[in-house]
Amino acid sequence: MSFRNNFFLGLMLVGFSCQGPNRQSGPAEVVSSWESNIAVPGPWQSHENVTTPNLFSDGTNLYLTWIKRDSVLSTLYYSRLGQNTWSDPQRIAQGEDWFVNWADFPQFSANKGTLMATFLKKSDSGTYTYDIYYTLSQTDKTWGLPQKLHRDSAKAEHGFVSIAPTKKGFVVSWLDGRNTLVSNNQSSGGSSAGHQGHAAGAMSIRSALVDFEGTLSPESLIDERVCDCCQTAIAVDERGYTLVAYRDRSAEEIRDISLKKGSPESGWSNPVSTKDHWGIAGCPVNGPSIDVFRNHLALAWFTAGQDKPRVQVAFSGTDTLQLTPGMRMDSGEAVGRVDVVQLSEDSAVVSWVEPQGLEDYVRAQWVNDRGQKGPLRTVSQTESSRASGFPRLVRHGDRFYLATTRGVPGGASKITLTSWPLSDMLPSD
Repeated sequence: MSFRNNFFLGLMLVGFSCQGPNRQSGPAEVVSSWESNIAVPGPWQSHENVTTPNLFSDGTNLYLTWIKRDSVLSTLYYSRLGQNTWSDPQRIAQGEDWFVNWADFPQFSANKGTLMATFLKKSDSGTYTYDIYYTLSQTDKTWGLPQKLHRDSAKAEHGFVSIAPTKKGFVVSWLDGRNTLVSNNQSSGGSSAGHQGHAAGAMSIRSALVDFEGTLSPESLIDERVCDCCQTAIAVDERGYTLVAYRDRSAEEIRDISLKKGSPESGWSNPVSTKDHWGIAGCPVNGPSIDVFRNHLALAWFTAGQDKPRVQVAFSGTDTLQLTPGMRMDSGEAVGRVDVVQLSEDSAVVSWVEPQGLEDYVRAQWVNDRGQKGPLRTVSQTESSRASGFPRLVRHGDRFYLATTRGVPGGASKITLTSWPLSDMLPSD
């Protein structure tokens, strides 16, 4: 999206997004495989060139979404796991003018039988001019006409959506580039891991409500200056408060994670920062993840503050938003791409990507707010290239599921779903 120093940014992205940092052997306690970690077959395997998987569980059903790409056509599908059987692929939407990106992937949520999905659609001929569209389904098969999520008509970047179920339907957050338009006398050069341009203003993060009928509420500004292309994260606690996490951006180019509480209707609290003091001239394409259990939250994120790439996790009550000190999860030079699932008021499982030797792996580990940890599991092999996207982790019943993407010869990609028992993550004592 908007960047100030393209040369530095290119070097940074090699280090943090594409090829990974300095590689080293992992510690001896890493469990590389175990019998209960199984590959899960599903209907996505019948499609060629599939990408950007995402997972969502409403406690009853597990959903997996993916995009199938043909020469010009992109189609968003989902399948539902019920009674130990995956449904046939159901088409959500398709188009020839979509913006399909390794880091900015479709979002999906389910709430009381209503399904919601988002995708990105080009708004103009510019490489990074696209809008967010959402669609709802009440019948699990028929989807409504897609509608634009944001109310502006700026030919700019809009993306990195997050969705959470709420009492009134769904609450959403997204990055909004309406203030970053390039003036006519500026060039549009630059490079990033998927977004670029010399912007006139800063990226913002905004939110809105979508009710069960698909009606969009007025927008709410969460923060007027944020990092350009890191994923947002959203969750709703037991009392109905919305928690939003995102990578902030100060005037001095400090890009730490900020956390806010509120709603599109009532407004938003002052930000609580992770205070990593990561000064960086461009976007690292590495957003946070958040999950809640009743009125407690777990926040996971990647940082390279003090030139130390690492994955951190912290806990807080949702009433106070007083984060515990960040606890390091990775065992070496992490790539990031985090996810988190909260299991109780004081414990969670965090996943992330890190190298070991010449390969890249998805690690996962249980941790509590006192710093105690379970076994460090290697749950999948992956790649740190863009083609591998972002691994997605979810708990469904008494099992974990992890969706990953890997490139195959010829430039296509495939999706792998793995699963293992929740009990395998817990400490033995």
